[in-house]
This record gives sequence, C-alpha cells and structure tokens, in this order.
Amino acid sequence: MAPKKKPAGKGEGEEDTFEEFQKRYIKNQKEMDTPKIACVQEIISKIVDEGEDVKNWNFDREFDPMAFQVFCHTLRQTAYNDIEAFRLWKCGDGDKAVRSICYYLDSQPEPGVKDLHFCDNGVTELGCEFLGRTLGPNGNKVVNLLRLDYNQFGTPGVEKLSHGLSQNATLRQLSLQYCGIGEDGGQYIAHILIFYKNALESLELRGNYLKDRGVVEVFNACKRKEALNKLDVFDNKFTDSQEVIKALRDLFATNVNLVFYNLGGNQISDAGASMLVHGMIGHGHLQEVLITERCSGKTHEALRDQLGAGKGKKKGKKK
Repeated sequence: MAPKKKPAGKGEGEEDTFEEFQKRYIKNQKEMDTPKIACVQEIISKIVDEGEDVKNWNFDREFDPMAFQVFCHTLRQTAYNDIEAFRLWKCGDGDKAVRSICYYLDSQPEPGVKDLHFCDNGVTELGCEFLGRTLGPNGNKVVNLLRLDYNQFGTPGVEKLSHGLSQNATLRQLSLQYCGIGEDGGQYIAHILIFYKNALESLELRGNYLKDRGVVEVFNACKRKEALNKLDVFDNKFTDSQEVIKALRDLFATNVNLVFYNLGGNQISDAGASMLVHGMIGHGHLQEVLITERCSGKTHEALRDQLGAGKGKKKGKKK
C-alpha cells in the first residue's frame, strides 16, 4: 500500500497542525458520538490522500448541527488556521452553523478566513446578531467578503448586522440579495456605509423591498464612500420619483469612484431614465449604468451614447 501524501506546504520538521486537527477531530467525534460530515470527509481525503492544498471549505449538503459544532470547536481547539473560505450553500443548519463558525472566527490568533458565505441557509435575525458581534469593532479583522443571499431575515436581521458592520473597517464586499429587507432597512444599510473607516468596494442588494424611501437612504449614504465602486439595487421596487432621481444625480456628481450601477428591475420610465441621462453629462467616471429593459430602445441608446462619451470613445456606425 502506497504511503499517504503529505499535505501541501508542510516541510520536514514543520509543525503539522492539520495532522493535529485530524487526530483531535476523530477523538471529539467519538466522545460526542456525532456522525461524520460528508463534505468534511471529502476535503480531508483531498488533503491527505491527494496532497491538495485545500483553502476553500465548501458545504453544499445538509449536516448534523451538533457534528458541525464539534468540527468548528476542533478547528479552534487545534488552532488550525489554514482555511481561507467557508461557503455554506443550502445546508439547512441556519443560525447554529453561523454560531459555530463565529466561535471559530473569534479565536486567537485570528483564522485566515477571508471569504464567508451563508446562502439560502435559513439564517435569521439571531444569526445576523452573531455575525454583527464577530465582525464588530472588537472582533475579527480578516473577513473581507460576506455573502448572505436568499436568507429571509428582513429588516430586523440587517439591523442586527449593522450593529457590528457599522464599525467594521475590513469588509470589502457585502451581498444581501433576496433577503426580504424592507424600506425601513435602508437606514441600517446607511449606518454601515457612513462609518468613516468603512472599506466596502461592492454592495449587492438586489431582490429586496427598499422602495423609494429605503433606496434614497442608501444612495445618500454612498455619496462619500471613496472605496465603493459597485452598487447593485436591481429589483428593489423603487420608482423614478423626484426624490429618487435627485438622490441618484447627486450621487453621480459626488462619488467619482462609484462607476457601476445596476438599477434594473425597478419602475423607471423613459422620462425618469432621460433625467438620469442628463444627470450623467460631465461625469466621465461612469462605466456602466443599467436600467430596466422596459424602457424604449431610444432611451437605452441615449444611455449608451452618454456612457460612450464619458469614456472618450467615438460613436460607431449603426448597423
């Protein structure tokens, strides 16, 4: 029988924290009488048997909550910090999984996890509270991407999340798509944005219910965010009211670093889109502004022409 391959990156005489994690994990599983987690076993096999240097730990199947808690406890217990991403997609463990991973992220020295996904995982207001605490001012300073798409925690959840993220200077990308956030949630997203050390580069809010009031609060909070370059508010049920158009035009004028806007899926008429196009004149920083497909071809052409003019490109011949 061929000897098992050594995990990548481990030299002779170098402390093997993964081997220590393995031994302790087996022991803890036996003591707590928990079942094996299929995704964990597959990753361990890739590292041990195939010698792969697995940095991204992905979970796409349901698992026993207690078994996952034992797994995260063992990671912290053995200070195994060679993980860069935790991605949970539809695992059905909700807030318990969030709490287990937050327990690991709170350890010292800080784990190397930069990328955190809990998508369609039944995360509620309570899970958002755990994340807000862990990613708050006295918490983790490594995570720079948080994705919570398709969890219906709504405005109460984003409020809890904002308690920590409103003082976070590390996060670069925040995705809260299809989370049931209502118009009252706009103020809490604004709280996150207005922190003077906020470092967000990308904010994805598509599929929520911010409507006019909520989206205006978000637009106003984005005005002086120097790091922010992408804003996605697709399908947030807002209109082209005077307040919305004014907030957008002001944003075009004041934040020259925000170059990508997705405004599609909302109730923007040809007249409203025309006012936006006029508001774009003289603002050559804009690279892409997407609006609803319901607008006429003439409106879309005017929008493309204005973006092209901003980029200094010559207009091509029509086909």
